[in-house]
Order: sequence, then C-alpha cells, then structure tokens
Amino acid sequence: MTRSTLEPLRLLCWEGYDTPALLDTFKRRHGIEVYAKTLLSDAATAIELANADHGQWDVININNAYVRDYLHPRGLIQPLDESFFGDFSNSTLAPFERQKTWTRDMDGALIGVCQRFGPFNLVVNSARIDVCSAADQGFALAADPAYRRRFGILEYEDFNLFHLCIACSLNPFQVLSAEQESDVEEMARSWYESALLANDDHHVLNKALIDGEIDFYLSGGVYTVSPARLAGHTNLCAITPRSGPIDGRGGIVFTEITSALARPDASPLAPMFLNYLLEPETAIRAAFVQGTCNPVAQMGQPQVFNAFSAEQLKAIQWDSLLEDVSRCADYQIMPNHDSLLTRLRGVRAHARSLGKFS
Repeated sequence: MTRSTLEPLRLLCWEGYDTPALLDTFKRRHGIEVYAKTLLSDAATAIELANADHGQWDVININNAYVRDYLHPRGLIQPLDESFFGDFSNSTLAPFERQKTWTRDMDGALIGVCQRFGPFNLVVNSARIDVCSAADQGFALAADPAYRRRFGILEYEDFNLFHLCIACSLNPFQVLSAEQESDVEEMARSWYESALLANDDHHVLNKALIDGEIDFYLSGGVYTVSPARLAGHTNLCAITPRSGPIDGRGGIVFTEITSALARPDASPLAPMFLNYLLEPETAIRAAFVQGTCNPVAQMGQPQVFNAFSAEQLKAIQWDSLLEDVSRCADYQIMPNHDSLLTRLRGVRAHARSLGKFS
C-alpha cells in the first residue's frame, strides 16, 4: 500500500534539516505538511528504529554507517530507483568521492543521498595553542597539565566515545577487551576531572573560547566552530590530529546520509524529498542553516560552490579541508558502543554529583 501524496511526510533528522528554511519550499511545492523531529544520537536513534515501530517515520537523516551497516541489513531502508535521481554523481566534490560510497549497499544499490560532511575532532583557540602543535598532540592535549581547567567537553556522546578511544591509542572500530574498556573509562574520568566545563551546546563552548575561559574543546569540528568563525573569530579553528590508532589516522569524518525508510505504506514523497535535497538551491540552504556553515557534497556543482562567499569558505577552513579529511577515518559503528556509553554516562553523572558542570 502506498500513501497519498497529500499525507504529511515525517522526517527524523539531525538539526538543520528540521528548519523552515529547508522544509518550506518542499511543503509549498507539494501542498503537504512535513513533520520533523531532531535526533540527538545516531546509535540511540538506530536502535530505537530497529526495536520499535518505525512506521511513523518516512525519512531518516543520520550519520553514514548507521544507514549502510545497521538499518539497511535489518530491512529498514528503502532501495532507491537510481533513474529517478539522474546522474547526481557528477555533482559530488571529486576529492570527496569517498563520502559518497556510504550511499550504496555492499552490492552497489543506491540506498540514500549524502550532503553535509566534515571532520569532527577538536576546536582550539589558535591564539593560545599553535595549530601545528595541536595537530601533533591531538586528544593528548586533554592530558597536558598546562591545560588543566583550560578546556571544555562538548557532550556529543557518540563522538566522545570515538575520541576517548583514540586518546587511549585504541581503534574504536575494533572489539575492545574489558581491560581496554576500563582504560577508556579512566580516560573519561581524567577528562571530566580536568575540564572546566561540559555542555551539549556548541555555542556555549564557542563563547567560552571567545571569552578566554578555555583554550580548546573536544569533541568538535567545522560544523560547531563555523558560527564563531563567521562572526569574525577566525582564530578559532577545527583541528584534525595528524595521526592515530585507526590505520594511522587519529580523527573522524562524518557524512550525513538521508534515506527513505521501508514501510508497508511507504510515502511516494520520500524519494521526492531526497531528490529535493540534491537540488542546488536546497544544498545551499543545507550548508547555511541555523547560522552554521558546513561543507556539502553538492559543492561539486558550480552553482552550489559559487554560493559560498570568501568568508564562508574561510569559515569551513576550505584550504585545509581535503588534508583534514584525509587524516580521518570514516564514522563507523563501535562494537563496544553500548558498554562504553554506560561507563561514560557513569563518569559524567559522578562528576555532576560533585557539583561540577551544574
């Protein structure tokens, strides 16, 4: 059974895709409502979709691995008719073709479209910490006594877990022993004991950098620091570690994939919405929603790339973006995610019970 094109489209997404700036044109074009709910964790959202009734959602916007390696194998992702989308491959930024591989299953079938992407690791005040030194030290900065009470933690749990493992010289995408999990927990405890503040709002962390309260924060990247850079604070920089334990890489790059969820009464508007995201005007809006500035795969289209001013290209650190992505491992699913998350939340709760970060 297929739903009427007049019925509302329901979207589960990362922040930005839920804004009127992105949705209103599609709503007017099709004369329908679009209901959007913002997700806060890729892992938690994917698990909920797999273990509960996902029939209330038509479209999912989530980080790459959870489409191809989690939701799709469970039959929750609708295969796409490639002819419906035309040849959008030519619109992808050539140096970033690797991001597009996440839009296909292991057999090469199209299962989604990619748009926003970027390195997500550390953010520093380059007036206080040399950029080259920060890249050399990476997450070890949090263990440097010189920065005790001089850094913050942006509480994006999935990324925090990646970065805690890297700080322990562990590959987060390999199975960890109980002893290694304990090392990660101890590293988390060290971070929370040494940090000046911890918050899940990147604007709070950016302000603390601007005000000189802290010298860096983790986890963070181009996406989180771009509002501050657009406001003229170009001394704040996203940093990618130069090396690390993931086949030599020490950073993470995310790629958001938007897919149509498989359901018995599938909405015919779901593939149309994905196609809408690839339109130049929509891709431009996606890059600039909510005061941020973020790379999008569609920058391979001159119309999209040319919409970025010199200041906006500087905000996304365009000159170093390719090098930064090359230092990163792709966002993947952690085998030890659930148990490590329990440990991280325990450390965080204990820190707050002592009156820290209240």
